[in-house]
Amino acid sequence: MTTPDHDADGVPPDANATGRAGRRRSWVPGTVFAVLFVTFAIPAYFTATPARCASCHEMEPYYESWQSSSHRAAASNCLYCHAKPGLLGFAMYELAFYREIVGHIAGAEVSSAGFEGPGTDSCQRDECHSLNREASNSGDLKINHRAHVVDEGLGCSGCHAGAVHEGVGGRLKVPPMETCKECHAEDMQTCEYCHAGKVLPDAPGTH
Repeated sequence: MTTPDHDADGVPPDANATGRAGRRRSWVPGTVFAVLFVTFAIPAYFTATPARCASCHEMEPYYESWQSSSHRAAASNCLYCHAKPGLLGFAMYELAFYREIVGHIAGAEVSSAGFEGPGTDSCQRDECHSLNREASNSGDLKINHRAHVVDEGLGCSGCHAGAVHEGVGGRLKVPPMETCKECHAEDMQTCEYCHAGKVLPDAPGTH
């Protein structure tokens, strides 16, 4: 007795198996796309605008301090500073934001580690801040920015953590003198090492 080479509908068995396998494979791209879309859509929704970020109460102090800073006009969106320039930087930021979402839902303390800023890339975006500066805004303090950033590998937020979010978590716009002493204590024995000549007579007593 021979095995029929067609099923009840007149279709070869091998054709049915191939059809089912093909249909299963056709679902794979769509499923992968849907998963990726949802994965990025959730954090993208919560980070679409600064106000959306502040919908989580942990972010309210950051939102309020940003509103009162000069960066409100220069950087109208959190991603402008906190996500590294480029598509990859944006994708990495959105994925990392799941840590904040999970922490918010779980009621855990949300750490800002990793979100202080992406480094000098965003600070120099559109030439906002130049590394060629060698003095403070007042012209009094001698601060070679390029030497600190390029030669020593220091990030902007290491000294200017409060440039946007001043006061939040004790952040300051400019580093206190003690921060400078961590590297320059031996050299800071004379006023002239730091100051360009505009020091008040009683300045040494104020440090």
